[in-house]
Amino acid sequence: MPETSRTTAGRATQTEASTTTTLGAPDAGSPLLHTVTVSGTGHMSALPDQAVITIGVQESAATAAAALDANSKKMQGVLARLKAKGMPDAAIETTNVSVYGNPRFDQKTGKQTGTDYWTANSVQVTLTDFSAIGSLFAAATEAGANSLSGPTWQLSDNTEAQSKALALASAQAHAKAEAFAAANGVTLGEVLVLTEGYSSPVYYYEGYAASPATTAAAAVAGPPINPQNLDIYISVTITYQLE
Repeated sequence: MPETSRTTAGRATQTEASTTTTLGAPDAGSPLLHTVTVSGTGHMSALPDQAVITIGVQESAATAAAALDANSKKMQGVLARLKAKGMPDAAIETTNVSVYGNPRFDQKTGKQTGTDYWTANSVQVTLTDFSAIGSLFAAATEAGANSLSGPTWQLSDNTEAQSKALALASAQAHAKAEAFAAANGVTLGEVLVLTEGYSSPVYYYEGYAASPATTAAAAVAGPPINPQNLDIYISVTITYQLE
């Protein structure tokens, strides 16, 4: 069945569903002759059970080798600090390592005078203990991290919430079809066509970032972190035979 998705963050917004009626068809032998097509939307909210944060190091130097070397050494210190805070290797995933040149120009002549090299290295850390997020940000910054973002809230398994939303969407569509049939003096027959449109749980992003110029401090206060509800939407479109 075709599947569509949309992303919504924050509080749920009431979604209006449409009804399409088909009381005739060009082909008299069509199984869609004398039908009603209705749609419904189901919504469920669920608290996340996982959070993903991104921690990185950015460095610059006169050569690519020097920039990468400085970045790698500092990132090793950051990773060691994360592991000392109880993060296992399985929870830490490298997402980016890059080295690139940034040309320097003479402001008076406009001519290039050299090249500065920048390096970036970032990892994603997946947590289930939300109370540790702020302290991890602080510890990483103390160890030399200067690029931070997140958390992104997510569900490890959305099956239960998805099933409940699907049931709500189906019930709404059926109620609309029954109301239409009663208003027109007919009854509902069998379901001829059923289409589901699923919206995955919203991965709600709450940004927190440190400037690349930030320097490590002896003690850093961790930012306050509050989890956000995730919204799951499912829409269904059902075609009923009218009798």
